[in-house]
Amino acid sequence: MIVRIGVDIAVRAPHQAALTDERGELLWSGHRFRTNPVELEQLWSKLPQEVIAAEVTVVMEPTRNAWVPLAAWFRRRGATVVLVPAERSADLRAYYAKHTKSDRLDSVMLARLPLLHPDGLNAERGLGPGDPLRRATKLHSYASQASHGQHRQG
Repeated sequence: MIVRIGVDIAVRAPHQAALTDERGELLWSGHRFRTNPVELEQLWSKLPQEVIAAEVTVVMEPTRNAWVPLAAWFRRRGATVVLVPAERSADLRAYYAKHTKSDRLDSVMLARLPLLHPDGLNAERGLGPGDPLRRATKLHSYASQASHGQHRQG
């Protein structure tokens, strides 16, 4: 069985999750949780028993830095984490809002997105917001070492 967890990330409030199967059928929705090990384990325990880690995809928008610890936690469990650009999910959300009445719309829409728009998913490969800072630090370190080397020579 292949499942997809749609996570609507909140910065101050609890996040909300929904689970669909490979056909997009909703298995559950409205699960609220915070970014802490106990609540993440509770969320993970809601997955069907026949699911193995290689068959779990977590779909979320890269909301501020709040997505980074969630992505790391899910990846450690063996899940594939994909990020959806905010403008792409906003377009789909607008369509769904016209045809669906639900306060759980975002997490359900994110869980179904791999079926509706598979090209709109980007595999998560790093820590996102920290990457530019890491590159800048590396460049600064290299430039600093080079200038010290030149200073000693002169």
